[in-house]
Amino acid sequence: MHETVIASSLLKIVLEEVNKYNTNLLVDEIHLTIGLLNCIEPQTIQGCFEILAENTKAQNAKMIIERLPLQGFCNQCQKEIAIHKRKFICPLCQSTDVTWQGGNEMQITSIKVKEQSK
Repeated sequence: MHETVIASSLLKIVLEEVNKYNTNLLVDEIHLTIGLLNCIEPQTIQGCFEILAENTKAQNAKMIIERLPLQGFCNQCQKEIAIHKRKFICPLCQSTDVTWQGGNEMQITSIKVKEQSK
């Protein structure tokens, strides 16, 4: 399950960033964007993260995941397009003559923190 390795890396990055600023902070929310072609299941990575984050500053962090659409250019109708499901045709003209771009992205877009209660 590659989500465990990814969740472990995410946790490491998040904790390193939080510890740079203040040792009295807890992670409240983590926002991720994941490309449509990235073979990461949001529920699985969220579950793995929750298990790995136990007894850390990210223990109760909420993970908010946005799935990014796949961008492309339809060579038939000459339009920029985006799809949200893995149906690789132009949604405007139904052509399969599309040049696709990206889709494998994964990025931490923000980390929201809160002060640890004493």
